[in-house]
Amino acid sequence: MDRLMYELEPCAPYDFAKMIRRVQGVNHEMFRFQGERLLRTIRFEQQVLVLTVDSVGSIENPKLQISLYGEVLVQLSDVEGLKRYIRVMLSTDLDIRSFYDQLATDALYQPLVERFYGLRFILEADLFECMTKTIIGQQLNLAFASTLNRRLMELTAKPILWEGLELPVFPSAEDVAQLEYGQLRELQYSQRKAEYVIDFARLVATGQLDLDGLFTQTNEEIVAGLSRLRGIGRWTVECFLMFGMGRTDLLPAADIGLRNGVKKLYGMEDKPTEAEVRQIGAAWAPWSSYVTFYLWETLNDKLKERTTS
Repeated sequence: MDRLMYELEPCAPYDFAKMIRRVQGVNHEMFRFQGERLLRTIRFEQQVLVLTVDSVGSIENPKLQISLYGEVLVQLSDVEGLKRYIRVMLSTDLDIRSFYDQLATDALYQPLVERFYGLRFILEADLFECMTKTIIGQQLNLAFASTLNRRLMELTAKPILWEGLELPVFPSAEDVAQLEYGQLRELQYSQRKAEYVIDFARLVATGQLDLDGLFTQTNEEIVAGLSRLRGIGRWTVECFLMFGMGRTDLLPAADIGLRNGVKKLYGMEDKPTEAEVRQIGAAWAPWSSYVTFYLWETLNDKLKERTTS
């Protein structure tokens, strides 16, 4: 395989070890680990590449060693675009100190900063993968959703063998668009979920839905547009915006995990309503996604039991 290697210097603080432990804790089906090295496959310009990430710096002086492997890396036409794509995926350019400065005005939130200092999102590798997995995860616990993701990959995409490891490959929209609903039904997908996943892939594969074009739109424009599609509601789009596009100002107030996190933080007897979370969360802007993220992580011991709605 061809190899491309370079270094990234994220904005500090950047705690890559915390980020890896978080991904390991949710049993993410795409990642593999060699000690503190993170590995996964990504798609770029119709190629499937192997990405490895090593931390060679510190939390306050972070530095990442990036390596990319592919059969024909020399044929990539936009190497700088690939590097930008990886920076977004690893949240390296985010000025998270501004977030911490905002929370510093409220003593109730200081334990969140102290416990999760330097923790950032590692985003899904591309928007099609993110939305497909979010649709699959609707109304399911994380373990079974991960099982269905693995079954989809086994059906549609051959894994890559790299240095003795079998690295899963998430299918392209074209791969999924060719499936029939019955093929997913055989993998324990419900009829509706099979339809939602395949129909979404067909929209992307035929060009009726331009995912990259979403980057020019506001959150509400994206929610309004995608919510018109079958099987995609507001919660699904909010997760897509957060985990796929890296938007920092999402407040998924209906999310059960967030409501439990607010209940725990404020010592409430009852779980707050969606309206109460929206009222409390109004002060979190423009960092609502990260307050949500950190509150989810306070429930980490219950993470595998959390379901979505």
